[in-house]
Amino acid sequence: MHRSAIIGALMIAVGAAILVLLASFVVSVIVTILELLVLIVGIILVLGGIAMMLFGHRIWRRRRWDWDAPPAST
Repeated sequence: MHRSAIIGALMIAVGAAILVLLASFVVSVIVTILELLVLIVGIILVLGGIAMMLFGHRIWRRRRWDWDAPPAST
């Protein structure tokens, strides 16, 4: 066996051991990131709801443009 294969296997074993020991930390970091994402989405939804209540009539009102000439009377 080459020395690089032994060192590679040792690196994999040490890395796996570190990940197992820090699994609760990694999970807590992921949970914290997800909680922040949910917080941001919630704030955006609340602000969007307020905006729709205040300015929704302006958004949904459609203007009709008459691009053609008016019809000729006969």
